[in-house]
Amino acid sequence: MPDMPTACTTRDELMLEGFFDYAGLYPPASLDLKSVIEHWDRYMKCEDNWMLARLIIPTSKLDEFKELAKDVMPSNDEEPWQLSMLLPPASDDGFQDAVDRVIAFNEEDLGVIANVLEFKASTTDEIEQSLNCLHDDLFPFIELPVNEDPRGLIASLSGCVAGAKVRTGGVTPELYPSSENLARFIFACVVSNIPFKATAGLHHPNRNENCTVGIEEYGFLNVLAASIASMKQDATESDVESLLTCKEIDLSQFTEEEIAKARSEIFCSIGSCSFEEPIQDLRSMGILKEPS
Repeated sequence: MPDMPTACTTRDELMLEGFFDYAGLYPPASLDLKSVIEHWDRYMKCEDNWMLARLIIPTSKLDEFKELAKDVMPSNDEEPWQLSMLLPPASDDGFQDAVDRVIAFNEEDLGVIANVLEFKASTTDEIEQSLNCLHDDLFPFIELPVNEDPRGLIASLSGCVAGAKVRTGGVTPELYPSSENLARFIFACVVSNIPFKATAGLHHPNRNENCTVGIEEYGFLNVLAASIASMKQDATESDVESLLTCKEIDLSQFTEEEIAKARSEIFCSIGSCSFEEPIQDLRSMGILKEPS
């Protein structure tokens, strides 16, 4: 499992350390790779860098990434950048080749480590076959379909060194799962003790109206609160769903121990094409203080 928060001293750090995976290549930001690398380099040098986890790029852009980032990659005495690599679906003929490219990239020792993989799978056979292809140093988050009952797929990950991934939004309304389906996914991950990450449509802490897409989005604090609640002994899927649809989340209802447990064991991170937007929201809410 990827490194998770271990040395936090405040409630805010417990919630947010290593919480954001930066995905500037993808909509709605849709930046070019050169701009994404420039953004990432700047973010990693700012006071808010403790909230960042990994830079997300597809394996198809690895060669371009090495060329564009060669002058800003960390030196040997600096903390390496961490990457999460997007692979083709497990059913794709190019899946094994993509895995091999990641392994070869890591062997170059460039001051950057690709230690997380993300890819889609829709059957237990696809999951099993894909996991058989992976190197021990690579942790996969497997994106599962949630509009159909995913509990069997999530259960199939039990005992494996792997996590689940859920798509929580996108550029069209149909990419947003219903609150019922998202609650079922989160609850199933907790029951099977499977860590997960969420991606897309989570730019803001609380539920909000996305006028461009024409839909009400989930807030990332909604998903965090739902994850914490689902770990309670008497939790139900209805309890989880009610937090996903809540307009404004108050995390003071949970203890620091509950927050830490959810972050370390269940809700790993979110993929977001924006880092500045959620940070601005968190500051306006008083959760983060202004930089010095």
